Amino acid sequence: MDSNSTKTLTYVDSHFDNNGTIFVDSYAFPGPKSSYSLTQFTEELGVAGDDSDNYWISESISAEPAINGNEALHTAAVYSDSYVGDVVVQATLENQVTDNTNWADIATVSLSNETEPKPVNFNGVFSHLRFKTTASPTNTISKILVRN
Repeated sequence: MDSNSTKTLTYVDSHFDNNGTIFVDSYAFPGPKSSYSLTQFTEELGVAGDDSDNYWISESISAEPAINGNEALHTAAVYSDSYVGDVVVQATLENQVTDNTNWADIATVSLSNETEPKPVNFNGVFSHLRFKTTASPTNTISKILVRN
């Protein structure tokens, strides 16, 4: 019986007898999990030590390794306004993120004056993720949304 007191046949046996109560609940299939939203970037000095090869990194987020199984699909969307440069997805297998954490490049998104969100999908079981930009994201990348 729905909220309007309308009866709907949902299950019967071969003699059309109904011998039970069905409780339909939204907890069995919850909605999608919220996305991580990355908005802060920190400038890092490049190898040359001058401003010519500086890069910017986002804060790191958990890649949810415990729930992702062997072939985890990750999706990110870069929201930009006329950003020109590369956005590199980086990941680590280390349990804790410190200044000495080893990061590996997983995927690269090249943007040139994009104003629509640019998606990137990648697979892998990682501990943490972050994003690195080759040009200053200030006022040109509003956010990066990530769903693990």
